[in-house]
Amino acid sequence: MSDSALSQSGNLYLYRFGSAEFDEARFELRMGGQPVEMERRPLEVLRALLHHAGEVVTKEELFETVWAGRITVENVLANAVAKLRKALGEGNAAFIVTQARVGYRFDGELERIAAGRRLISRLELKPGEAVPGRSHFRLLEQLSITGGSEVWLAQHEKTGERRVYKFSPDGERLAALKREATLSRLMRESLGERPDISRIIDWNFEAEPFFLECAYGGQSLPDWAEEKERLAAMSASERLELALQVIDAIAAAHSVGVLHKDLKPANVLVDADGQGGWQVRVTDFGSGRLMEPAVLAELGITPLGQTIADDSSSNSSYGTPLYIAPEVIAGAVPTARSDIYALGVLSYQILAGDLKKPLTTGWEDDLEGALLREDIAQATAGDPTRRMASAAELAQRLRSLEERHLERRRLAAVKQRALKAQAALQRSRARRLGLSG
Repeated sequence: MSDSALSQSGNLYLYRFGSAEFDEARFELRMGGQPVEMERRPLEVLRALLHHAGEVVTKEELFETVWAGRITVENVLANAVAKLRKALGEGNAAFIVTQARVGYRFDGELERIAAGRRLISRLELKPGEAVPGRSHFRLLEQLSITGGSEVWLAQHEKTGERRVYKFSPDGERLAALKREATLSRLMRESLGERPDISRIIDWNFEAEPFFLECAYGGQSLPDWAEEKERLAAMSASERLELALQVIDAIAAAHSVGVLHKDLKPANVLVDADGQGGWQVRVTDFGSGRLMEPAVLAELGITPLGQTIADDSSSNSSYGTPLYIAPEVIAGAVPTARSDIYALGVLSYQILAGDLKKPLTTGWEDDLEGALLREDIAQATAGDPTRRMASAAELAQRLRSLEERHLERRRLAAVKQRALKAQAALQRSRARRLGLSG
């Protein structure tokens, strides 16, 4: 029996037994509903046993599945099982049964609930393996498949440092990786290191599999928002600050002539900032465009991608439909204002506390304040000439909502006083006319 066939099925399950739960989608063990902090290997042993509940899984099969055949410490399997039993607690440890000199099996009542689909690696990469060409980094999990690219999270086996690798199977998305590397270098040299733009550390464009090597920037915005319902639980001011970080990052990119062209929640990362707050990072400029290609020569940067500034070789409406500006869908070349449209939609979702909400009729009911509704309406106007001229202008407006609100109230009060004065004057004139008559 081999776990590899099952691992390719794509099915993910939530397993319940005793007072324990193992969520395969989150790769998380919960006891009494609370997550348990523990190493990955014991959880991989548990997953293998749950996949074959009631059957004996041999030591050799566990070595191959969990350690990819590489055993460096004596009794590593026994130690992993001991840690697993300790985490499960006295009441649940008995589910893990030792088959003397053969292996282990899960024995007991088990509930299995479908929890999603596993991403299938076209490169046949597996958690626990070394990153190709980076032997000290081990793959932890596949994060996504985006436009033909495979995105994996990896960790240094000694330091614990995390990095993200974006692979291009068979060179299918090599041009996009090169474009992203070039735009990243341009932004870094023009803007310096910014905490709100994902950082590319290195790349491999010489031999397959080609990849970008990126600093770990946090969870994707959708995953972060869903965990503990973080976004929904935030105050309106906290959501506004989150949206402003995204807008600031795009304003900075636009300031050096870089368009993103694929803004959406999945291309925004969120991580703890070390001060009790959250740091946002915009990522994936692989669909990006450089408005002024001459700036590369000025900075001495060799363009690695062949479509840095020319969209004629690709579909200009590349992106996610909900966030694509109407003029781009109609075939126009993307501009800064098409990025602003996407920013408007994304900002609305963040401010509403729901990343799944489309910008449809009645969306205004989800936002408080006439000025905020006006700003989002202008950012997402169907006519690009009616949108803000820049992301920086959108940010400035949102940052000054309180001052603008007070100013609007002041002007309304002035107008009201003027109307009252005019009415009083008219009444006075009417009385004088009555007296003279």
